[in-house]
Parts: sequence; structure tokens; C-alpha cells
Amino acid sequence: MSNIYQHGFDNCLKLRLSNSEYWDIFLCNDCQDAPNPDIILTGSCLLINIDINDDNSYSGDTLYNLVDWTGSTVYGSGVTLNDIGLTGIDNGFINYECSASTSGATFLSAFTGSTLFLSSADTRYSMTRVSGCTYDYTIDVLSGSPEGRYSRLCGGFYQGFFKLSDKTYFKDISDNKFVWPLSWFRCPPVCTGSTSGSTTGSTSGSTTGCTSGCTSCAPDPNKSYQCYLEEKPTSWNYEVLPTRYDLGWTSMFWLKKEPTACSGNTATTLNDVYSGNTGFFYYMGTRAENKFWDLFSGETGYTTSSGYPLPPPKETKEVLDNNPFLVYQPAGCCCFTGITEVTTQQKDRNADIVNNALGFRLKDDGSIGYRSLGISGVCSAVTATTVVDCISQCGCGCGTGDTKVTATTITEQYITGVTINEKYSLSGMVKDNQWAHIGVRFRAYEEYSDCELNSIPRRLGSLDIFVDGYLKWSVDNFDEFLFRELDEYREKQEGVPFNYSWGGGTQGLIETNTVNGPDVKDEDLVIQNNFAGTFEGSVATFKMYGCVLDVTLIRYDYNKTKSRFGF
Repeated sequence: MSNIYQHGFDNCLKLRLSNSEYWDIFLCNDCQDAPNPDIILTGSCLLINIDINDDNSYSGDTLYNLVDWTGSTVYGSGVTLNDIGLTGIDNGFINYECSASTSGATFLSAFTGSTLFLSSADTRYSMTRVSGCTYDYTIDVLSGSPEGRYSRLCGGFYQGFFKLSDKTYFKDISDNKFVWPLSWFRCPPVCTGSTSGSTTGSTSGSTTGCTSGCTSCAPDPNKSYQCYLEEKPTSWNYEVLPTRYDLGWTSMFWLKKEPTACSGNTATTLNDVYSGNTGFFYYMGTRAENKFWDLFSGETGYTTSSGYPLPPPKETKEVLDNNPFLVYQPAGCCCFTGITEVTTQQKDRNADIVNNALGFRLKDDGSIGYRSLGISGVCSAVTATTVVDCISQCGCGCGTGDTKVTATTITEQYITGVTINEKYSLSGMVKDNQWAHIGVRFRAYEEYSDCELNSIPRRLGSLDIFVDGYLKWSVDNFDEFLFRELDEYREKQEGVPFNYSWGGGTQGLIETNTVNGPDVKDEDLVIQNNFAGTFEGSVATFKMYGCVLDVTLIRYDYNKTKSRFGF
């Protein structure tokens, strides 16, 4: 239809987007009764609040949380860790003399005799300065104006665990026997009869010094279940921060990137050796692999405080050979069934770290991003070869002139393939030599309640990075991070999983030590090669929220605190 009125009026609205500020859309009735952002930012959603300028938060080598999580759980009046030295020496949580012999009393006292009491009266999360005998972990605590007290990191960083594994490996199986030998329990011996002429000395379970007419006493395997009920260890139930959130989480930091601030330090730091790991300022997950994953000769004969051996337990299982010529033998051969018993004494060290390590990093060019560990596949490792002597087992041959049958080699699959996932923003997001407010936020696409989360697998969501209150970078379809324990007895992983690091990544097993020196198989592992690095500069505050803060709240926190840092 033609334009009847030939008028050239432009009646369209002219709209332009103002980029003066960044706001999410919200509804407001004359802004009356609007939520108070201070109440939200200081309420139950705030899980970690560490401020080095606050005397209640800073105490020498330890940083204390200024808030308590309302869901904190500590068994009874507290939990005593009698084996914290086994793993605590690996990041300096337990100190020992570096020059002392690892087979001498000084080292053994720290390694097997250290204890830590976690009181139910104090459920604050805390972080401790890491240390070690190989690299330098310098932290200078300084005071400035107007920012107050802060830490300048020149190789050092802070780290702390918030939960304990409670794996006991007490398994009830069909014949009322358990994975642990009965002798490991403090069960009274049962005397079963006389052993005339016995010359047994101080053997466990027998009468000491008995020479004749003695009564033989030993733990009764028929009473193992009763003994288990009476002697099994109590639950630890220690957790001062949650491991998962309904929708997501938000962490915020005040930090200053200073490339030349530590140039006067000549000692060797992690960054000097692992230059590809520089700039990690935030890390979550397990701080190391399981140091007891392999059979190391120096640990033979040593046990945890409850008697569990330090070397990995022997695991035996039956494997059916898939070669029919070996399974079905000619007539007259009665012995080889095609079933092979495979015995291993080594754990898959990488199975514990896949999807259990996530670090955030500021690179030299001012870009910001993340690095995580995923699965790249499985590999097969040779575990056993079986040779069966038919004559000795059943008194018959396996064919004319044959006396033995050799089975095919048995292999077992391990999750040894680890993929390094990382992504970074454009350069210049964070400037050198000035304080910056950094926000890291994960928002899941699907929200579930606490009870529902227990049965929900890892979710996808968005990872968002904020700088000085503005959204600067976002990653879609980011995998939710889930904390988890190691596949190991609880006493042999005290303080290893469920960790946060501030100002650095994590050492892995780079500083590990054990009886008769470090295990060479613990060298050059995945975590140390990809996360053994630190932030070069200063840190002042660390906050973490168990909820997804919107951009208005993140910007409000920046505006409220920026004057302290010279803005």
C-alpha cells in the first residue's frame, strides 16, 4: 500500500546503550525496601573472610577465617590426628630438620610422632604458609598506606584443608572376615589349648618365654566381627566448609601484580624451575597425589598409629583368561582352568587427581584464566604372567610330552591418561604494580537443593572473571568442580585432599620425604609439573561465598573497599 501522506517524518525511537556502568536488570518499586547489599555480603553466604590487616585473621604463619560456616561438623569434642606427620611434612605444615637423617630419631619423630588436635570449639578455617627443604618460600609481611598490612609473596603462598577423609577400609564380607588382619585390632587373645614343649618366644599372640606345658593364645578369627565392633575406629566427621553448592560460588581477592618486587631474592623458587606455572593466585582440590601409591622399600615395616602398613595393601583377584585353548585343555589334563590370580601392590596415582585440581592464574601479560586436570583415556599396565605346573598340581600331563602350560600375560587398565585443560582471556586485564579487585564466579546451569546434590553428577555452568567490579571474561559449559578424597586409608591422606591455596598453586610431591629419603617414583608427577608455581606480588584479602553473587553485589564490594587500596 502506498504512503498516502507523503511526509518524511522519522517516528522511530532512537535508542543507544550506555556503557557508563554495567547493571543486571532488576525490578524496583521506587527502590523502597530494596535488599541491603551489606546484609547479603556479610550473611550466611560468606564462607571465607581472610584479611591480613585484621589481627583476628593474621597470626604469624597462619591466617584465620573471620567467619564460621553454620554447617561445620566436628566429631564429639574434637578429632586428634595421630599421623599428620606422614603427609604434613610435604608442605611444611609439620616442620623437621632438613639436614637430619631420614632414618634417624629426629626425622622419625616428626614423621611418625606428630599429632594435631582439631577442637570442636574452634571451627574456623585456617591457612598456613607452605615451606620445604628444596625451594624458597619467602613471604614478607608489610604495611602500607592506605591499604594497611598485606603479604608480599616472593616464592611463598598459603594453604589449608577444610575436611578430612573418613575412609577406614573396614569391610564386612560374606564370611565375616575383613580387609584388615585381625591382629591389627587390639583384641584379647583366646587360649585354645596346651602346647607341650613349645619354644616360642615373644611371637605375637603366644605366651612369652614359654618352654613347655603352655597354653597357646592367639586372636580368634571366629570372633572377628565382635572384635571389629568393639575396636573399630570412631568416625572423624570433620568438615568446616562445604564441598558443593546449590547453584555455585563466588571468590573475591585484592591483590597486586608486581613482576619486579622480588628481583632482589636470589634463592631458587618454584617459579624459577616451573616457569610455565607462574602466576597461580588461587587453587582448589587435592594438594598432591597419594604419596603411598607405590611399594617403596624405605616404608617397609612402618605403620600408621592404628597399625595399617604404609606400603599399599596387596590386592588379589581372579581373572578369566579369554584364550579358549588355554581354558579348555585336552582330555587328561585336569588342572588349568583359565583362571589366573593377579596380585598387585600399586595404586593408580593419577586416578586421584583427575577432576580434582583447579587453579586460577595471572600470566605475565596480564591475562587471566584457569588450568584443570581431566581424563584423556586409559592405559594398560602388565601385572602378572602365570605358569601352571600340571603334574605337580594334579598328577597328570597336559598332552604328549607336556608338563607345563604357560598362560597369556594378564594386564590391567589404569586411568593414567591426564589431560591438561586451560584457557585464558585477552592480555592486559590486570595491570602491573597496582591493586586489583579480582572476582571468580561459577554459576551452574541447573540448581539443586543440598539433599538433591548428593545424587546429581557434575554439572555444567559458566565461569566468570571480574576485574575491578566489571565482568571481563566468561567461559561457557565449564565443568563444575567437585572436591573428593583419595583412594587411600584416612590416616595416610590426612590434610591432602579438600584444600584451598591462596597466592599459589600447590607443590604436589616435590617436597615429599619419607623413611630413608624421598621415593624417586614421586618425582616428576602431574600436579607438580602443572601447579607448582606462585603469584609474584602482594595479597591482602580473600573472600569466598557459597552463592552466586550478581554483578551489582560484586561491584558494590569493589566500591566499598577500593578506597583502602588507593582508588
